[in-house]
Amino acid sequence: MNWEGIIGQKQLIVQLEKLIQTNQVPHAQLISGPFGYGMLSIALSFSKNLLSFGAHEAHHSYLADLHFIYPVVKKGTEKHAYSSDYATEWDSFIKKSPYGNYTDWFESIGAGNKQGLIGVAEIEKLHQKMQLKSFDGNGKVCILWGAEKMNSSAANSFLKLLEEPPKNTFFILLVEDNEQVLPTVHSRCQTFALGPIEHQVLLEKIPPTFAGNKDQLVSLANGDYARLLRLLSEEGVGAYEALLVEGLRTAFKARGNKRVVLSLMEWAQKICVLGREEQKDFLAFSIQFFRDAFLTNYALDKIIHFKAETDFDLTKFSPYVNTNNIRPLVQLFEDAYRYIQGNANAKMVFTDLSLQISRLINSK
Repeated sequence: MNWEGIIGQKQLIVQLEKLIQTNQVPHAQLISGPFGYGMLSIALSFSKNLLSFGAHEAHHSYLADLHFIYPVVKKGTEKHAYSSDYATEWDSFIKKSPYGNYTDWFESIGAGNKQGLIGVAEIEKLHQKMQLKSFDGNGKVCILWGAEKMNSSAANSFLKLLEEPPKNTFFILLVEDNEQVLPTVHSRCQTFALGPIEHQVLLEKIPPTFAGNKDQLVSLANGDYARLLRLLSEEGVGAYEALLVEGLRTAFKARGNKRVVLSLMEWAQKICVLGREEQKDFLAFSIQFFRDAFLTNYALDKIIHFKAETDFDLTKFSPYVNTNNIRPLVQLFEDAYRYIQGNANAKMVFTDLSLQISRLINSK
């Protein structure tokens, strides 16, 4: 079987390959986790291996039996938007950005401020497709990338497909947050919680020309290949460090000085102008930063990843991160990450975060 294009995830590959070889592939599977872990690449390879299993290696007609559903927006005044309207863009996306996420996809189709979704008309059309005879006789597979973007009507319509699936038809649902999937849909799928890509595998993906701290970079990527690529591009880790240090220094000055609060608001605005994914990367960097600062107090150098790329001295800052505030500090940034991931208002999130940092850093 061919599993090219997948970065790491060897354990899951073995598991999926066994399902195919033993003819135990469930009619519906739900894989959850960050898209940067490689869900789409895994689903693509699994589908192709499933449809061509036992066929001659040079036989590629199985592609006609591989279907895709993904969230889209209306291009104009049409009543409904379908995945097929963006077939060319999708083909380009899966070739160039198989580890990309919603932000990457919506930017590639020029969605602007529109919220992409999977509508009921799309699923009704899928009902018709799945009832047709397969092109090659080996079955049909439909990959639903972003299945949590189905609205309630679409989800209920899709549920009917799962309750009475056409013979030799398979559905692979890919979601970031399985809690947003209709429970009755979720219960009819075999579920896989995709884990992060292995540390060593990501290390090997860093170009030899990279002059920074590779372990720190991989630690910040947290098993997400797409995040690793973002951190490698442009200013990366150094830019997030400089931004956080600026906020911390301002937060210290804010103690007993209400005029400095305006400076905190200005700092929060600098984070707001970042893209949604860059905001999440900054928050992930900050969480690791505070944990490393706390561990510095105990001289646990072997498990500390932080290596300054500015003139910042972590040892001088670390006494301000202690047993009294480490948990609320980390929780503050983890909550902000979750809010941003859920498309909350960035200005509100980071304004509150800036004020809370000042309170926690200046606490005794």
